[in-house]
Amino acid sequence: MSRTEQLAAVLDTAAAQPLAEMLRERLTENEPLLLDGSAVDQIGQACLQVLLGAQSTANSRGLVLTISKPSGPMRNMVTLVGCADLLAKED
Repeated sequence: MSRTEQLAAVLDTAAAQPLAEMLRERLTENEPLLLDGSAVDQIGQACLQVLLGAQSTANSRGLVLTISKPSGPMRNMVTLVGCADLLAKED
């Protein structure tokens, strides 16, 4: 059964390693991974790279990794760098 993981408010360089470890652990469960981005106030390139890498790994395993409820700052940054496919499609 998949569960939603809440992303931290600050996803900067210091947060990249803990984020990578959490995603690596969750991906070993071989279940879809939904991340809640509603609390994200700041996101940097290092964490975006971690998220994109995790999405690539998930896809290679036939799994889905998406971010739901992205905050304004998160949506803006993800769109700015051209990786809006990380975000869950809105209805």
